[in-house]
Order: sequence, then structure tokens, then C-alpha cells
Amino acid sequence: MVTRILLIISLVALCACQNSPRKEYFALNAAIPDATTSFGSINIEKVIGIGPITIPEYLQHSRVSYWKTPLQLSLQENHYWAEPLEQGISRVLRLHVQTAYPQWRVVQFPWSSNQRPSYSIRVDIQRLDAFSDHAVIEAGIDTVDMKTNKITASKQFSARVSSTNNSTDIARAYSELLQQLANDITKMPSLADK
Repeated sequence: MVTRILLIISLVALCACQNSPRKEYFALNAAIPDATTSFGSINIEKVIGIGPITIPEYLQHSRVSYWKTPLQLSLQENHYWAEPLEQGISRVLRLHVQTAYPQWRVVQFPWSSNQRPSYSIRVDIQRLDAFSDHAVIEAGIDTVDMKTNKITASKQFSARVSSTNNSTDIARAYSELLQQLANDITKMPSLADK
């Protein structure tokens, strides 16, 4: 009798597991233009660090989210970021900056002691929000001279792109916003002039 009960419980549990929805994962994308692979040597002019990156507490979770109302954040069911959002932001910004300046060596925070950058680009994301019809970003950017630990340039950045509350569209919109942010970073005078 006990064996029969355990068998029934096992079958019910097995059926329940087979009916659970599949998890889907989304990643931020750095749309880098196609380029011919080159193995020639490039003289590295300077080492630039991306980070640290800070994001609001409400974004520090693994699920894709959007604002249902201005006061209600909705977490997408079974839709997850493939990596922590802070790391994804740092990765995408690094790729964009590296593409814009191939003569720089661009490293992500935390960097190793033998890759200490000359300048660090610190980004404080104050908003990275998706709504039913658009997505927005607001961020503070500081360029820090790592020798003196002084801020050499500082600015505020904001942008908006069309989007929906679909997870794929949110990942696309955030990727576009980060590309715009990276373009703005590369124009900062303390980087471009040095």
C-alpha cells in the first residue's frame, strides 16, 4: 500500500514538472558593425576602464520587468536576464567604446591590478525603465583620472526609444539606449582630448 501511494505521488509530481512553463533568457546586445578581422598590431594609446556601474535597487533582480503604471513595476513571468543587469550594461558599454576607439584597451570593472586603467568611466544609471510604448534611460557619467582619483569630466545623459512591454522588445530597447549612452561617453572631452 505504501509503495502504491509513493508511486502515485511520484507520478503526480512528474506530471506537474512537465507542465511548468519554460524559462526564457534575454541578453543586452552590442550591435557592432561588421568589420574585417585584422591581426596586425595596434599601438595602445591608453587603457580605459568601464565602471563601476550602479543601477537602482528595483533593477537588481534577474527578471525582465516593465512599469505597468508609474507606481507599479511588473516582473515578466518566466522571462529572465541571462546575466546580472549591471554586468550586461558594463559589457555592452565596453564593446561599444572599444569599437569606437580600437587604439584604446577598454577593460571592465573590476579590473586586475596589471590592467589598471588611466581613466575610469563611472556610470550611475538612475533610470532604465520600460513602459508599454517606450523605454528610457537617465544616467550620470563621470570620467575619473585614476592617477589623481579626480573627476575630469561629468555629465548627465538621458534618452528615450520606442518599445513595448514584450521582453524581447525591452532587451532591444535597452540595447539601443546603451548604444546611445556609449556614443555620448566616447565624446566626453577628457577622453577624446587626452
